[in-house]
Amino acid sequence: MNSLELVDAGADSAAPSQAAINEALVFQLDGQEYGMALQAVREIRSFEAPTRLAGAPADVLGVLDLRGEVIPLIDLRRRFGLPSVPFDAFTIVIVVSLGERCVGVVADRVSDVVQLQPQQVRPMPDMNGVPSRRHLIAIAALEGRTIVLTDIVGLVADGGADLALAAAA
Repeated sequence: MNSLELVDAGADSAAPSQAAINEALVFQLDGQEYGMALQAVREIRSFEAPTRLAGAPADVLGVLDLRGEVIPLIDLRRRFGLPSVPFDAFTIVIVVSLGERCVGVVADRVSDVVQLQPQQVRPMPDMNGVPSRRHLIAIAALEGRTIVLTDIVGLVADGGADLALAAAA
């Protein structure tokens, strides 16, 4: 699958293990390509302004009503400490399945879906002192591209997402 059509893996998708990313959805943040296990992706949507939550962490933009299910919306730029930019027509929301719950994550753009062979995936270099490092699990090098592979389930389940998940319940 190499199109930008909606991906609907279903809410029952199991969270992939960190080592099992062999098919990744590639998205961009601040010009860098990142990838997440396709199995974690429920769907991709255009950005829409969320309902704000008082007292939510800075990277939790609020909540969205997704066909009757209220889900928290996390800004990945803020989560990674990147500068904020205005949302535009290319800004997207990737809905990630966390077992029985879902979370939306905001990214600048979605590129494509890539198949990864084990020889294309390298371990993440040691970067002591980088706070978000534990959710950056590997580097994929393919056809002149460098894609940072993320543990998206761990990333969205960490930090302020717990507050937003509780508020959305």
